[in-house]
Amino acid sequence: MKHYLLLLLLLPFIHFSAQAHSGKARYHIVIDTDGAADDLRTICLLLGNREAEVLAITSSEGAQAPQRTAACLCALLRTFHHEGIPVGCGRATGVAAPRWREHSEQIDWGEIGSSRIPAAPELLAETIENEEEPVIAVALGALTNFDELLAARPALKQRIARIIWYNDCKRPLEGANYCADPHAARRVLASGIPTVMVSGCSRPLRIEPAWIDSIAALTTPYARKIVVTHRCLPLRRLIDSGHLEAWDDLTALYLFKPELFDTEQLTPTVAACTLHAPEKFCEATLELLRGRPDTESRVFYGFPTAHACYAEDIEPIIGQALALYGPSEWRAGVLTNELHGHLGIYATIGVKMGIRAREYFNIGVDDIEVTTYAGSKPPISCMNDGLQVGTGATVGHGLIRVAECDSPRPEAFFRFKNKGIRLRLKPEYAERIRRDVRHGIELYGDRTESYWQYIRELALRYWLEFDRHEIFELETAESRI
Repeated sequence: MKHYLLLLLLLPFIHFSAQAHSGKARYHIVIDTDGAADDLRTICLLLGNREAEVLAITSSEGAQAPQRTAACLCALLRTFHHEGIPVGCGRATGVAAPRWREHSEQIDWGEIGSSRIPAAPELLAETIENEEEPVIAVALGALTNFDELLAARPALKQRIARIIWYNDCKRPLEGANYCADPHAARRVLASGIPTVMVSGCSRPLRIEPAWIDSIAALTTPYARKIVVTHRCLPLRRLIDSGHLEAWDDLTALYLFKPELFDTEQLTPTVAACTLHAPEKFCEATLELLRGRPDTESRVFYGFPTAHACYAEDIEPIIGQALALYGPSEWRAGVLTNELHGHLGIYATIGVKMGIRAREYFNIGVDDIEVTTYAGSKPPISCMNDGLQVGTGATVGHGLIRVAECDSPRPEAFFRFKNKGIRLRLKPEYAERIRRDVRHGIELYGDRTESYWQYIRELALRYWLEFDRHEIFELETAESRI
């Protein structure tokens, strides 16, 4: 009877159509942007969808100067904790600044800092050369960087599956993105790389307050960023006056939903694609921002959060934990502690560390290699269970190994492609855990029933109080271990 009731509780979350998928990204993309408001929305649409892996983002001339756009991109990626996505800076073309540059420079992409940013063509060359899968280029500005890439490394055009470029005028070939560097545009279009030139329909596709309100109902950081920037000046004023439209957003929409566009073949390798269903724009973009509910699950469709599914002491933290740290950490935390056999402190630390590493690279599960220094002796080794579930790098997949070390510690090295980071629990948090556990032993004895209940209470408290963005020291490293 107990098992029957559990099945009834879980039925709404089980998807019976057996839509099996690997969880891997379908599209491997590089983005080039000129730093306009529609570019910010487009980048949020692409970063927030697990079907696309963003390999790099570069800046080009247009709404903002390339140097400022590159700084804005770094700020945006830090806001999302995706510092592992590299940014490249294009060169200024000397073209006159467009009239919308002033308001483009007022948009809050994030807290701008100082960092060394490589040249865009070199970053594109390195990224495309090292990527095993064919690369799609999503171009939201001038085609300068791709022109320079092809001039320096012509053989790499074989690795570019296609270019999706927003340009709003095909005959004659004009438009803001074209005019920012027309010579580059003509050369890239003649290069033989399959290119889709995306544009809107004949009437303006205005960004309406109701669309922003609909996005506000979503809980992802990408949706929140769009809402915050568009409810503040200068974008709020442009929306209220009916002057803000969807432009570059259509490249993301085309990538995921090409059926919404009409196609006209201009040359054997260049097609013009025009949105034929503007009335579907709002709902389609909302769908992209929501993402698929089962991107991390192979059994559940989504993941259960109904209070009736959980133990009595778990119920009070569900809403708060989801609001603070999101569904990925909740899912991994629940599964880890079920696997682990009890609510463990270091198991939860491992979950948070694994999710933070994936977040840094903005990747899904089962995409990362892990070397853990937590040893094989509890309690620190319990972290290994959380690392496996949080990253999908399981022993069975051969993606995790426990390093031999004289002093086990809450630390791990994560490798994704040719990049690596090292995360370790900050000393003050490790000391707090030692102090609290020692206090429990003094009160209840070691490994008594009362001691385990005390550890459970500690684990729940740490689950809520330990922010994965605050508790770890993070350093970049060579991918060699």
